Amino acid sequence: MKNKEFQQRQTLDQITEIKRILAAARHGMDNRMPATLLVTSAGQEEGKSLVASALAVSAARGGDNRVALLDGNWFRPAIHRFFNLDLNRSTQQLMDGELHHLVRQVEAISLDILTAPADFSTHSHTTDQINLTIKRFIEQAKITYDLTIIDSGALFPTNRFMVDPVEISSLTTGVIVVIKSGSTSRQQVKKAIKIMETTGANILGVISNHWQLPTGSQG
Repeated sequence: MKNKEFQQRQTLDQITEIKRILAAARHGMDNRMPATLLVTSAGQEEGKSLVASALAVSAARGGDNRVALLDGNWFRPAIHRFFNLDLNRSTQQLMDGELHHLVRQVEAISLDILTAPADFSTHSHTTDQINLTIKRFIEQAKITYDLTIIDSGALFPTNRFMVDPVEISSLTTGVIVVIKSGSTSRQQVKKAIKIMETTGANILGVISNHWQLPTGSQG
């Protein structure tokens, strides 16, 4: 990918302590490989998409592991914006396709990205069908990649079209919960963590996010 096609890279590089967070996450997952890391939040617009992207970039730049970043936030996608990618697949194409045919490579840092579908707002698939697709991608990723990072939707408010982060969390090696400093209530965060823990999710920790999303991103 040309430098001009990756305008958000400088923003991702400026996130402080991202390498420390990645190291802590790997330790919390017992340095297992393959590993799958879910990044979610209690509420919307917490900045989790930025955190997920930054973690993926940092991991890919290490050079030793194969890394994938999956956008599992189909209802409010943001991952593609950080890498200046368009949404070039339909919901049906993702439902029918195999992960290795659908990912797009950021060649400069050896990172594979699965972007959200372009037509999700008009699709007619059920939540169960969508969740099954994401689960299938996670299982396929374990075969190909050493580390797969999934950006999911927020837990609240629930939406019948959402990719359910609670269901996804139980399939991953670890979960990071992002909160926006000064706006997310402690009660809401506790509720989100409790719900995921009841499904067997491995909650690695909470990141207090002070960063602002670029204009037009939703996270």
